[in-house]
Amino acid sequence: MDRTWLRFARKLEYRDPVSLLRSLRKIELQIATSNTTDKIKELRTNGLKEFREIREAAIFCHGMSQRLGQTVFVGRGESRDYDFVASWFEGDTQQLAPVQIKEVVPDKLNPKASVQATVDALTKYVDSRDLVVAIHLNRRTSFDPAQLVVPDLNIAELWIFGGLAPDQSIWGLWGNFMK
Repeated sequence: MDRTWLRFARKLEYRDPVSLLRSLRKIELQIATSNTTDKIKELRTNGLKEFREIREAAIFCHGMSQRLGQTVFVGRGESRDYDFVASWFEGDTQQLAPVQIKEVVPDKLNPKASVQATVDALTKYVDSRDLVVAIHLNRRTSFDPAQLVVPDLNIAELWIFGGLAPDQSIWGLWGNFMK
């Protein structure tokens, strides 16, 4: 990572993913009980895209926090190659990682979408050796990590996360598929 990016990333405001998810959940519950359209309830409008993306970022960072045994914070700082910046500490040293969220959309939006197709499309990243890609498996399906074929990719890490329970009370995180 170059110094300019590091200076930018260190200045971002980082939030605890658990508190962020709790705040978003209150709003989600209000919307879910309203008589608005499914498109709005599922945050599928251009105006609500930002909320969907920060929710996905917080879910991913919470999963990484559980895996690492320490909080991985969410910093909003979108660029061409990434959606947010994840931050955690190793001793006194702040670690930073640009993260791009991809999504395997619900079946009703694209029945042909798949984890494998989403991974295959990552070959477009030709100079992203510091980039972490997290794929949100946003549909009811089975996923066998052993069946995933990972092509040569120029990214740092590849993770997949998704709800394991229909009410999204249980989540799974698989990866790093680059190791």
